[in-house]
Amino acid sequence: MTAFVSDSEQPAVACAADFLTEGLRQEGTPLSCTMVASMDDLPGAPADSIRLSSLVPWVETLDTPWPVLEQQIRQHYATLCAGGAPVLIATVFRHVGPQADPDRSDVLLVRIRRLNLLAAELSREYGAFVIDLDRIFADIGALRLETDYRLDGAAARELAGHAVALGIVDNGLDAVLPYEAQERVKAVIAARRPATRPPPEITPRNMVTMGKGRRRQVVSTITDTDQENQVGRLIRLVMKRQMDPAQAMEKLVHAVRKRGVQESLGLLTTGVIRAFGAR
Repeated sequence: MTAFVSDSEQPAVACAADFLTEGLRQEGTPLSCTMVASMDDLPGAPADSIRLSSLVPWVETLDTPWPVLEQQIRQHYATLCAGGAPVLIATVFRHVGPQADPDRSDVLLVRIRRLNLLAAELSREYGAFVIDLDRIFADIGALRLETDYRLDGAAARELAGHAVALGIVDNGLDAVLPYEAQERVKAVIAARRPATRPPPEITPRNMVTMGKGRRRQVVSTITDTDQENQVGRLIRLVMKRQMDPAQAMEKLVHAVRKRGVQESLGLLTTGVIRAFGAR
């Protein structure tokens, strides 16, 4: 892994390397991590190197007009991605600490937002992968992490390192490990989730996993769970002649058998009111 980041982010990259080393050890795959001082040095990294870059070094270059800076960054990534090796871009946490010059805070925030938007555009145009540190840090908050866009502090270092390590496993190891091995490495790193990192999202009930391995997809089933809405919908379909009355009656009879007469009559009454109200 070859990385171009700000001085304040280097401890986070070292932390990411520690996470990755632990996960890769059981697969017999060694890892080396090198920091470079300039974006111009990244294209010259070894051919099998994963290129990690941060946008933080450009946050405070306020003397350079944005159109000029944007063009320079685009040229850097066009050259970097042309080599074909995995390129990862870490976004910038949108928080400026109170120690910053008040006259520059708003300008810095505008620059950060522009850089994060540019990261998405670079991904689309050149195929770079984005590690969205801004979203991950925003879920927890600057106050709890005691940091800002520079990622100072132990909590920020560990959280950013964990996110970078997972981002590299998700996007940068195809040429090194088979899919099954990548999943094992990811499980090892995920098990070391920092205390400040929010727990994994719980899959909603209407999400269904289909397929296996890289063909695995998660799809959403759109279902109206409001029984009164379902009854009203049946009535509207019959009135619009989009459903046969016999078919609608069959569904209503099934509902009566399932829920009982009293509850079904209440649903039917409410459904009629909603159906005519919708008209």
